[in-house]
Amino acid sequence: MLIIEKVLLLKNSEIFFNCKESDLVEVASICREDYIDAGVTIFNKGDAGNCMYFIYSGKVSIHDQRHQLAELSDNEIFGELSLLDSEARSASATTVTDCILLKIEQEHFYDVIATNTDILKGIMRTLCKRLREQDRITIERIYPF
Repeated sequence: MLIIEKVLLLKNSEIFFNCKESDLVEVASICREDYIDAGVTIFNKGDAGNCMYFIYSGKVSIHDQRHQLAELSDNEIFGELSLLDSEARSASATTVTDCILLKIEQEHFYDVIATNTDILKGIMRTLCKRLREQDRITIERIYPF
């Protein structure tokens, strides 16, 4: 995949939507393409984390054993917490279909955000949105009326 294709793909994602194309060239240059067959575990809950994934095509299940937490598809990200810290993975990720993923390693990402905070802001917005959604789900379970 060409850098320009990666930039266009990243620009269409929620996390990088507000970033300038020139900034996304840096991110695109550190993205590694991974082609993964359906039914493959990308990582398990408890594994050490040091990267995040951007789904170019396909579907990925985020789960805790048999309990599915989310099913993600094109232009969505997962593993972003491990991009920001090196803690253990909080859930497992398994491909539902054949996937093309862009992998961003923590070490390379830190180099990019050291000079570009707009990219970090995009990740923080995405994390906040997911936290709010999880809070909403938790409240609806506690107070179902």
